[in-house]
Amino acid sequence: MKIVESAQQRNPEQIAKQLNSLVDQLKANVETAAQDGDSFDRVERTVLTSVLEIGRQALDLPLALQGDGDLGETLQTHDGKTARRSETKSTTKLRSIFGEHVFDQFTYMAGKNKSISLRPISARLSLPASRWSFLLREFSQMLGVDQAYDQAMKNLGQFLGSNFSVDTAERINGQMGSSAGEFLADLPLPDEGSEGKLLVATADCKGVPFVKSDREKVAAFETAKKNPGNRRMATVTSVYSVDPYVRTAEDITAALFRDEPDEDSPKKQRPQPQNKNTTAHFPESADDEIALQLWCSDDSDSGHSACVGLRLGGGQSI
Repeated sequence: MKIVESAQQRNPEQIAKQLNSLVDQLKANVETAAQDGDSFDRVERTVLTSVLEIGRQALDLPLALQGDGDLGETLQTHDGKTARRSETKSTTKLRSIFGEHVFDQFTYMAGKNKSISLRPISARLSLPASRWSFLLREFSQMLGVDQAYDQAMKNLGQFLGSNFSVDTAERINGQMGSSAGEFLADLPLPDEGSEGKLLVATADCKGVPFVKSDREKVAAFETAKKNPGNRRMATVTSVYSVDPYVRTAEDITAALFRDEPDEDSPKKQRPQPQNKNTTAHFPESADDEIALQLWCSDDSDSGHSACVGLRLGGGQSI
């Protein structure tokens, strides 16, 4: 078990001195490696290890500079209530991409055995409610998009030289996902003139594995299955605009039979999708194909020359 020293157990001068020592040591190691003819790979890995330690010490410095969060015996909260300072300091643990950080701070609450109203240092530094820093949360979810969380956390640990909890990564995913609706409702409008001539809407069904308690929940319009298995169908939808890709009959024939293009002939650039938004959701109150049809039929005032709706995963084009 790794024991992490509280940042406040060392004064800022000690941390700054340690930082300078680490930088000097890194420089000396690189120079020695060059003299000894070490491989670039070995030097790169050594530098990464040193940079992670320098980063950890660097983040300990602002924590040490915060003091202990003592704002007086009492204070007024934003809702006008009086909060009292705790008798002793509480330990706050924070994990960044560079490692573990620990600091102690007084807390404030409305009364004994009441929930904590304010953690002064945490509030001053805008720390997340959970232990992982915002950047670490971001990294974990970026990797979790394309991989199972078990493998994603192993890869993240390989990059950063540490171990990361799969349960924590999955819990963070749920917390961050709770704001998805608000985020999607507040998307900015496309810039004027950036839209293509065709508006395209697609819907594709994907099976999502569930734990037992969730797989038994069935939407009101769905029929419960005798053997439901452990999956439910989610719908992945995308909306974007694109200009028509005009091709000759010869171009289409060559594409069908995969004729190799002439290297000397200019390559025709395919129009790129513009302002693409993709979401995934479970059906709640209406069939997605009907919803897609209604959405396309409501596009008369958008300025697009046509709306194209595609239902994938066994469905028919609309």
